[in-house]
Amino acid sequence: MANDFSTDSRVKALWRFENNLTDSKGGNHLTDVNTVGFTSADKKEGGYAADFEKDNAEYGYRNDADLDAEFPLKSGDSLKKISVCFWCKPESYISYSGFLTKWNWSGNKRSLEIQRNSSTLKINCGHTDGIQYQNFDTGISLWNGEWYHVAVCIDGKTGKSFYVRVFRASNSTVSEYSGTLNNELWVGDPKLVIGSIDGGGSDNYFDGLLDEMVVFNELLSALEIDTIRSGTYSGPMPQVRGVALGSHVGYHLAGFLQADALGAQVAYSLIPEETYVRADAAGVMALYAIAPPPKRVFPVPHPKVRWQTHFGKRKFPVVG
Repeated sequence: MANDFSTDSRVKALWRFENNLTDSKGGNHLTDVNTVGFTSADKKEGGYAADFEKDNAEYGYRNDADLDAEFPLKSGDSLKKISVCFWCKPESYISYSGFLTKWNWSGNKRSLEIQRNSSTLKINCGHTDGIQYQNFDTGISLWNGEWYHVAVCIDGKTGKSFYVRVFRASNSTVSEYSGTLNNELWVGDPKLVIGSIDGGGSDNYFDGLLDEMVVFNELLSALEIDTIRSGTYSGPMPQVRGVALGSHVGYHLAGFLQADALGAQVAYSLIPEETYVRADAAGVMALYAIAPPPKRVFPVPHPKVRWQTHFGKRKFPVVG
C-alpha cells in the first residue's frame, strides 16, 4: 500500500523523491544543487529514494519567497506549527548534517534545523532575533546503514513544545523525545534546504538516502505518525471527544469501543496499554493512565430464569 495525502489540507509539501525533487502536493519544488542522485535498489516508499552524496555537496532548496503561502515557517507565518515525517538511511557520520532546515548561520537567520550530529538526532530552534537559538540533543541514535522513520512535531508559539518519534526498521523499536521551547520560534526568510543548511559548509551535507518527506502545518498524533510510517495513511485520524468534569477533552486518536452486557459501561482505548477513557452510566468521563482493571459483568436475567437455592448456599439461575 501507499500513503494518500491528497485529501489532507494540513499537508503543505510532499517530496516522494520519485527520481525527482518535485513537490507532489503543492508547488514547493526543490532546486537541485550538484545533481542529487536516486536509487531504485534501496527505498522505503514508491519506486525510488533520493541518494545524497556529501563529497559532491548535493542538496535541494527553495527560496523562502517561493514557498507556498501556507507553508509552515515561511516568512510571515503566525501559527508557527510544523510536523515533518521522513525516511532516512545515513551512510557517513558527519558533524552537523541537515535533514530539513530553515537556517542560515552566516546571515544570522535561524529558525529550525533538524540535523544529525555524528550519529545523534538533534533539533535546533531559533528565537528572539534569529541569532539566538536553543539546542536539543534527543539522545536518539541514527546508525549508518539502517533505515529510520523520523517524525518531528513543533508548536513554536502557543504550546512552545516539540515531540520526536523515531522508528528503527531493523528491530521495529520506537524512540521518543519531547522538549519545551524557552521562547517563541523565530520565523524569517532563510531558504528551505533538504540535505544541508542555507550557506552551510562541508560538515553540513547529509550523506545517505532520504525517502518520502512530508510537511504538515499542524501537529500530528503518534497514531498518525505510525500510520504514515506503515504506508497506510489516508487522512486525519478520527477524534474521540468526551467531557471530564465539565472540561472538553479532545483526542487525535482512533478509539476502540467496548460495552459490557448491560450497555452501561463504555471504554475507549486511545493508545493501547497507555491511555483509557471510561464513561460511567451517568456519562461522566474518567481518564486512566493505565488500563483500568476489568469489571465483573453479571448477565441480564433471561425472562424464563428462576432462582434456586440450598440452605447455606448461593443462589444460582436455572432456565425453566
